[in-house]
Amino acid sequence: MKLIKFKSLSFRIMSSILIVSILTIVGIFFAFEKINKEAFYNVELQKATLIVKTIEPLIAIDIYLGMENKIQNILEQLLQNEDILSIKILKEQQEVAEIHAKNNYESLFTIKKDIFQPNSKKKIGTIVLNYSNHNYEQLMHKYTNLLVLILVILLIIFVLLSVYIENLLKPLRRVARLLRGFSPEKRLAIEPMKQNNEIALILSALHEMQEKVFDYARKQKDINSYLEAEVSKKTKELREQLFVDVLTGLPNRRKLFKKIKEVKNESALLILNIDDFKEINDFYGQNAGDYVLKEFAKKLQNFLKDEKNIYLCRLSGDEFALFFQQKPSVRTFMKIVNSLTKEIEKMVFEYEESEIYIRVTFGGTMEKDAMLEKADIALKLAKEQKKYFLLYDEKLNIQEEYKENMEWVKKLKSAIKEDRIMPYFQPIFDAKTQKVVSYECLIRLIDTDGSVISPYKFLTIAQKSKLYPQLTQIMIEKSCQYFQYRDTTFSVNLSINDILDVDIVAYIQKSVKKYDVSNKIVFEILETEGIENYEEVSSFILSMKRLGCKISIDDFGSGYSSFEHILKLDIDYIKIDGSLIKNLETDENSLIVVETIVDFAKRLHLVIVAEFVHNQAVFEIVKSLDIERVQGFYLGEPDKEILED
Repeated sequence: MKLIKFKSLSFRIMSSILIVSILTIVGIFFAFEKINKEAFYNVELQKATLIVKTIEPLIAIDIYLGMENKIQNILEQLLQNEDILSIKILKEQQEVAEIHAKNNYESLFTIKKDIFQPNSKKKIGTIVLNYSNHNYEQLMHKYTNLLVLILVILLIIFVLLSVYIENLLKPLRRVARLLRGFSPEKRLAIEPMKQNNEIALILSALHEMQEKVFDYARKQKDINSYLEAEVSKKTKELREQLFVDVLTGLPNRRKLFKKIKEVKNESALLILNIDDFKEINDFYGQNAGDYVLKEFAKKLQNFLKDEKNIYLCRLSGDEFALFFQQKPSVRTFMKIVNSLTKEIEKMVFEYEESEIYIRVTFGGTMEKDAMLEKADIALKLAKEQKKYFLLYDEKLNIQEEYKENMEWVKKLKSAIKEDRIMPYFQPIFDAKTQKVVSYECLIRLIDTDGSVISPYKFLTIAQKSKLYPQLTQIMIEKSCQYFQYRDTTFSVNLSINDILDVDIVAYIQKSVKKYDVSNKIVFEILETEGIENYEEVSSFILSMKRLGCKISIDDFGSGYSSFEHILKLDIDYIKIDGSLIKNLETDENSLIVVETIVDFAKRLHLVIVAEFVHNQAVFEIVKSLDIERVQGFYLGEPDKEILED
């Protein structure tokens, strides 16, 4: 009961009022006590000070003229003021006159003031005045009595206010007790009040609210059964949507997984993918792509309507799956694939005024375990090998290849993390003097056992696993850092993807500036990848040459870019592809191509570099063709350190 009272609203209100009142009164009391006490004290002190200031000129004249006898008369006149207790006049520390009053107060002020010679600042004496503070004590006594009276009045007001609030809140407490037992099934006996105040309005509002709640409860009972039916209906719809592709209405990937698990016997799976479907979306638009997918799904359903064993699904995007619930023979499986291929070749999708044709690639498996993964692997391999269909076979060693790729990805990530990606430096020589004029920075992976791994084993995997940009950044950073204080030029290979990557380009520019190697570095752009994005490549070349860098086209003669295309690029070097150089002594066609390239480069005043010079015979041919620079294992192999002079 005490706890309830402690938490009641009336208790909190009164407690708040009490605390605020006490703090306010105490604050006012001490503030006024300090202010008024100081004010009263200063008033009396100023009276005494004024008396001293008034008599100081008179006494100064008397002392100055040697009329000390008149000083005593002045002091006796001052004693008519009852508050003056005593006055003493000193001249050169000797008492000249002194007088005491009969009144004797314990509390007094003592005022001392120097006496100065008239019209001078020369001190000639001192006045000592003892002044009674009797008036000050009387004022303070009256003020204290007044404050006590105010406190008593406030206390009485507080008690009366407490009683009033207690009575005012009684109806609210009664309502609170009623509301504790409220429920939609039990009506409360809320009695209206005759008074016209806020509490009466609250009771009236509660009564209306109770009627509305009971009315809502009655309606709620009527719609409960309806809601339950609707929930069941929507639940069924959601379950269907969970396993149905919204666009085509076919079972989706999730449903296929469920179906595969349900079928316990041997089965087969065929995945078909629409080739270059992105081109349909890009050329005709997204709506056209959706139209083709819906119509294609309908045509597949029509084609398979008599095949009760085949379960057709849409996996995602442009991929569909045919699940054979009973494993067919290889002959039957191939027959369906061939028939379906011919049927698809005849399909025409008329969208607006356009006729759209499609081609598909198939990947299949007749193995029960991990069939979706195996069929997908077969599909990807069929695309790589440019075949229309491939059936998964353990003899293809596809899983081993995928496993090996995953191991290389793991090894690459570990090497990057442990800083085991290193540049090796292969010297480039002047063909006439056979002196080193530059170095090419070649990437190497240092294995955990210390062995050096060449890039042909991991670069392709790096590109597929999106680790290639990290390798480029490492090579740029370490190469620039290595040659920062070395007086020789060096070159770093860049792919077209590196040049088109704005983050990589920004990193290159930052590193070149950071290590101040702009006049030393040569960027070798791989021509074998096909320089098709001329505007982007030209923009990169221009920005790097503004910094002072040089540009070379690597593997020139191996790709499909024409000589005319190269004319559009502001380059400094042409490095002839090694497949042409290494066959110079045995292949007449290679010699003709190299002679053409050399003549082309000479006319453009470009420096020519021949790589893959692997023996004396090739070296002599290269020199006879007037190629300025040579590179290859015959002259110098890549090493982790450069040749120092």
